[in-house]
Amino acid sequence: MKLINLSRPARLSSALGAAALLLSSAAFAHAHLVSSEPAANAEVAAPADITIHFSEPLEPAFSKIALADAGGKPAAPAASQVDKHDARVMHLPLPTLGAGRYAVHWTAVATDGHRTQGDFAFTVK
Repeated sequence: MKLINLSRPARLSSALGAAALLLSSAAFAHAHLVSSEPAANAEVAAPADITIHFSEPLEPAFSKIALADAGGKPAAPAASQVDKHDARVMHLPLPTLGAGRYAVHWTAVATDGHRTQGDFAFTVK
């Protein structure tokens, strides 16, 4: 078996390339839902807002929360906003909700551009 003798610049280049691969995989994180208020499938009194916590900072221009009633009609006229103090948190202010089941749909675009989305529901008593 013949060993390849790399020059010092070639070894340095290889090491830097390996380090770049490791760092780039960490940089391409997706914003995943960590928790929400109300929680998925919770039965609650009418909440004043929906708050979702994500694993990564969000890009405010492309991230949103939408709420629909049991008939699929939009139930929150206001726009959601990424928290000014913590870009990993998004809020949707709500009008007074009547009793019933509500569906939340969220879209989160991390600051690195990766998009995730999901759905959950809760019930107002």
